[in-house]
Amino acid sequence: MAVKAIAHSYWRSIKRGSRTFESVLDPVKEDVRTLARSDVAEGIITPEEYQQYIGEAYEADAATI
Repeated sequence: MAVKAIAHSYWRSIKRGSRTFESVLDPVKEDVRTLARSDVAEGIITPEEYQQYIGEAYEADAATI
């Protein structure tokens, strides 16, 4: 399943601090989680940053993309 294009925009906004994950529309939340998990797997953000951005603990097993 491909990540919706709008999820990339939401994820960038979350990382900039101009949007919270809670404000993301429900149909897009899983795609934003996927992008966040990918950033952790690639070393772009830390698991701690993931938790700050998304509001839930990063689980390595869930990061399989």
